[in-house]
Amino acid sequence: MRQAPRRHGRTAEARSQDGTGAHRNAVLTIRVDFGAFGYIGPGKIKLMELISKHGSISAAGKEMGMSYRRAWMLVDEINQIFKQPLVDKQMGGSGGGGARLTMLGRDVVSRYRAIEGAAATATAADLRALKASLPDGPARAGRSGSAE
Repeated sequence: MRQAPRRHGRTAEARSQDGTGAHRNAVLTIRVDFGAFGYIGPGKIKLMELISKHGSISAAGKEMGMSYRRAWMLVDEINQIFKQPLVDKQMGGSGGGGARLTMLGRDVVSRYRAIEGAAATATAADLRALKASLPDGPARAGRSGSAE
């Protein structure tokens, strides 16, 4: 199963820096799972936002550091989740191709960001408490409690 890219968009986050320069943070990442239909998460939403910004699947994928093929495959996956496509794509040619979000695509992005914002607000205090419970630095090999 694919892992969702981390730290895109608004997330509930609690972060601090200790004296060693190491960051302690706790981040809430939202993924909406539709069972057999698929899922949307921060990576697909960011791809859709960049398609809207650039008008191009290729440019959106490039900005995210993914191959042209990977970006196209994700768009096909996104378009299979709902009753109607979220991304309207036009094949390239002499005038070039292009892509844009459909009205449903814009609505899905907006609703996802609303869910993410509400979750960030609702969990902020709990994330701060979890972050405060982290050790001063990341676990190192040989640290007590590790199984070898």
